[in-house]
Amino acid sequence: MKRSFTTILMIAAMAAGTLPAAAQFKDAETLKTEAGATPEGQQAIEHKAFTLSDCMKYAVENSPSVNKQKFTNDSYRATRDESFASMLPSVQGNSQATTSYGRNIDPETNTYTNYATFGNSYNLYTQMLAFRGLSMVNAYRSSRIGVLMGKSQLEQAKDQVALETMQAFFDVVFYTEAAEIARKQCEASRSTFERDSTMGAIGTKNPADVLQTEATMRSDEYTLIKQENARDLALLTLKQKMNYPSDKDLMIDTDVTDDDPYIDPSLAELPSIAEVMNYSLEHNPKVKGAEYDYRKSKLEYASAKGKLFPSLYIGAGLNSAYYQLLGSTAAVTPYVDQLKNNFGRYWYAQLNFPIFNGLSYQSAARRARNSMKIAEQTDIETRRALENEIETNYGQMVGFQKEFFQTQKKAQAAETAYNAEVEKYNQGVSSPIELQTASGLMLQARSENLNARLQYLIKYRLVQYYAGQPLIR
Repeated sequence: MKRSFTTILMIAAMAAGTLPAAAQFKDAETLKTEAGATPEGQQAIEHKAFTLSDCMKYAVENSPSVNKQKFTNDSYRATRDESFASMLPSVQGNSQATTSYGRNIDPETNTYTNYATFGNSYNLYTQMLAFRGLSMVNAYRSSRIGVLMGKSQLEQAKDQVALETMQAFFDVVFYTEAAEIARKQCEASRSTFERDSTMGAIGTKNPADVLQTEATMRSDEYTLIKQENARDLALLTLKQKMNYPSDKDLMIDTDVTDDDPYIDPSLAELPSIAEVMNYSLEHNPKVKGAEYDYRKSKLEYASAKGKLFPSLYIGAGLNSAYYQLLGSTAAVTPYVDQLKNNFGRYWYAQLNFPIFNGLSYQSAARRARNSMKIAEQTDIETRRALENEIETNYGQMVGFQKEFFQTQKKAQAAETAYNAEVEKYNQGVSSPIELQTASGLMLQARSENLNARLQYLIKYRLVQYYAGQPLIR
């Protein structure tokens, strides 16, 4: 979270190291007026103060990427069901009716005739692939791994949305506090200008000093507008991350300390990096997804190689037929009797050898092997990237905790110096420029302390996430 020097100066004015209980971007009268013009059902939603967890939960529930992954997971389950069903025997039946003209063979006498004929046949048969290098078994095992991989991908999608929402939420908290501090500083500079103007009118204040305090007041008014614009832009970004309706007001609760005592940077106890690393490398959705992808690709490679082996099919069937000479004066055996007389059964075993089919099976196995090697490298790369990510965020968390302690001392010293400068200014032994310099140093120290605290909170939550704590509490 990078901040400009002007932003840092304005963040900590009048700050005491804690954040306000809630951030509301409109005054009470405005909200009351809007509430009267808003339907009752929408009013309850728009005027609810969203906590950090509320924002992340709303974002996850309304995220298109999460919903798309849910549909993808349903496709994984459909593939698993299809792979299982393909190992079961297939059952098919057919019926055929045929009329022939010209020279035909009479099935009863097995001689040629020139009569028109009518035939009707029925078939019911079943077939099963008994062996094909275990390709179907491995395909089913791969589809089951695909379902597990989909679950990890869904968790990863939810976590990604929650993390992006958390960052946007903290930006809103930061700029909300900056705007509030700028407002208080603007009020203080306006009060100083009004007092100096009154004293200048009666001749007890140097006109140059009055002009200097007016310039300070105008500068503070500009800073207030700038911080309010930054706050509104941060709020718009948060709405976008949450997929929140842009035409509805969003109020947030800026108390981000929740029930966890160690989120306070003044408490030094932190989880060890070894514990965080070990847990995350075993349970993090990114790692699990890459691991499942590698296992799935290995089974797909085994399934592709199985198609290079001979395949054995076994099957059985039932059939019957009816036959009649059209235009013949001979007696015709009744329909039902013919079906009974012509009823037959059969079974078979078929062994196929893949001698040459344009190298399709060989090429498929080669591609599957390459996919397996790529997935293996992706798994290694994902684990290494996660290790670096944890080390970086853990180190930043510890660093921001130390910065918090140091900037806290710096802010206290700067505040003491500022109070002394105020006394000197009121006694007339200090100039407005010296007072402004002391105020700027105090504001910078307080802003650095606030920024270190917010950064610590973000990194602390990330480390807790790596250690197994849910992002949405």
